[in-house]
Amino acid sequence: MLEDYKNNSFYEYAINLKKYYHAYLFEVDDIEKSFPLILAFAKMIICKHHYKDNKKCNDCNICHLIDNNTYSDLKIIETNGISIKKEQILELQKNLSLKSTNNNNQVYIIKNAEKMNPSASNSLLKFIEEPVDGIYGILITNDRSQLLDTILSRCILFSLEVNKEKDYQESDIENLSKFLSLILKEKVEAIPYLKQEFFNYYETRDDIIKSFNIMEVILDCKIKFTYHAKQLLKNDFCDIINSNLGDIDVKKIINFLEQVVIYKNKLVNVMNLNLNLFMDKFIIDVSEVLV
Repeated sequence: MLEDYKNNSFYEYAINLKKYYHAYLFEVDDIEKSFPLILAFAKMIICKHHYKDNKKCNDCNICHLIDNNTYSDLKIIETNGISIKKEQILELQKNLSLKSTNNNNQVYIIKNAEKMNPSASNSLLKFIEEPVDGIYGILITNDRSQLLDTILSRCILFSLEVNKEKDYQESDIENLSKFLSLILKEKVEAIPYLKQEFFNYYETRDDIIKSFNIMEVILDCKIKFTYHAKQLLKNDFCDIINSNLGDIDVKKIINFLEQVVIYKNKLVNVMNLNLNLFMDKFIIDVSEVLV
């Protein structure tokens, strides 16, 4: 169940969602180990009582059917042989075009989405280009580079790394912790100063993508610290983060994290962004959700 994954910042993001996006992409290093978390998220989308007011359900008929893989409004697509074929995607679309038998949201999960053949990928793209209310897609992959850029650009991306630890430079942790702190404290009035500080260290598109990845890690660290959960960062880095972010309400951190994820997706998937305007919009939108 979802609460088994409190060590991952996605848990806090998920239980505080007010509205679901039509398509999510989870990049994982171990699909089978990550699948229970993703299935718990699917359950949350479908069951009207699951995690309402942050309280789990798991006792209703719908939750039991999902657990037993017999719930009609949850479709799971896997490889047919060595690939996922166009016919599987067309069959999925046909099934989803039928009205829900339970009057609930419908969810489809595509495991190993990178194994869709070109025809399957194009069929899925046409489907997600025109989202339908009440239908939500979850794609799972261990290599998003093998997916169409046009599919990536239409999904909210989450990285769930079960086994990997990353190396970060102390200077990046220090600089970006201070940058996040300035946004929290100064908000929109300080945009010129904030941008100058940011672009002093991160100038190119690749640099900025790196910075957003690190900001996600920093906010994740702050959430884990609040809930006394296990950290992937070493203690010195956690101390730097906590000294800069201070006693900020965790709900603000979660809202902040959501914006970082959204803007990171834009940065990764849209090639012709004006980076100055991009950072303006990011700081303004973050400031608005922190009010």
